[in-house]
Amino acid sequence: MFIVHRIIFVLNALFIVLLLVSYLAPYVSPQIFWPIAFLGLAYPVLLVTNLLFIIYWIIFFKLKFLFSLAAIICGFHFIPYFVQLNAKKTNDYTNSIRLMSFNIKYFGAYDGKKIDDADKFFEILQKVDPDVLCFQEFKNEGTNVESPVFKKLFKTLKNYYHYNTCFDKRGFNSGNSVVTFSRFPIIDSGEVEHEKGINNFTVYTDIIAHDDTVRIINAHLKSIHFEIPDYNAIQKLDIDNDSSVVKYSNITRKLKTAFIDRAKQASLIRDFIDASPYKIILCGDFNDSPTSYAFRTIKGNMKDAFSEAGSGLGRTYVGPMPSFRIDQVMLDPSFTVFNYYAKSFDFSDHKMVTSTVKIK
Repeated sequence: MFIVHRIIFVLNALFIVLLLVSYLAPYVSPQIFWPIAFLGLAYPVLLVTNLLFIIYWIIFFKLKFLFSLAAIICGFHFIPYFVQLNAKKTNDYTNSIRLMSFNIKYFGAYDGKKIDDADKFFEILQKVDPDVLCFQEFKNEGTNVESPVFKKLFKTLKNYYHYNTCFDKRGFNSGNSVVTFSRFPIIDSGEVEHEKGINNFTVYTDIIAHDDTVRIINAHLKSIHFEIPDYNAIQKLDIDNDSSVVKYSNITRKLKTAFIDRAKQASLIRDFIDASPYKIILCGDFNDSPTSYAFRTIKGNMKDAFSEAGSGLGRTYVGPMPSFRIDQVMLDPSFTVFNYYAKSFDFSDHKMVTSTVKIK
């Protein structure tokens, strides 16, 4: 048993080091040292692994559990980004903005499957009755703009103001973009950043809400662009042949490129936030976890809606990879957030996120 304990302790030590290094991921730009971003992405796995080591040592009455415990405590402030127990609710919508942020994945237009839960989406849309909606992957060339789902959505939101850089004369979106709908009047709008060579980008919309001007930022950071063979390789974890090595090399390359591009976008968004004359609410698909450089850079001193008002495990990506909270709602420190809620639908690999923000 002594040899087994020795081997387990060596493995434990390795995962302790990896966990500690992962804490640096939010602070080190992937443009400077990209490998550390992988450890930031792996933080939940590293955390759970160290918890298992703690259980192991406690079972055998070994004080070695203190090493993993100390490592977890060092990064304890990251845990609320992933797990919350005290949801904040309110029925008082005075001086508030009801938000919805959702990467709708073009309502499944490219998946070749019937949208079975579109009616459920519209039921929730009517129930939430959002004042501001931030959509990502809203429409793309080649989709059917006359589809019943899009027609119903435009009909439902016919009295809303909207901003999008890719609307054509008919009011339909003709490009890979984000769109912001607002029940409140829009006084200004434009692009925050649109990095050359990156289809994903960020827009802002200034609205007059409750006699105050609020800047809504709708962000869609760089996607990884995994394809079916990439997802299959990740799920199988097979590295026994040359073909698999090539696949994992491609996966690593795509992740590296995405980490670096998101770091560029995050820096531009941060500069825009710092220069804003108005208080900000930021929604969007970050394609990155809360232990990432992009998340920390953009967040700054803003509040994170899930940490403030969420409950349970924070997960918004429900595609064929381990689930992370990559869809975010952030807000000015003076605002208060309630009613955080996330709901999944068959037509998207992201959850819809809603919340209520009191601005006064």
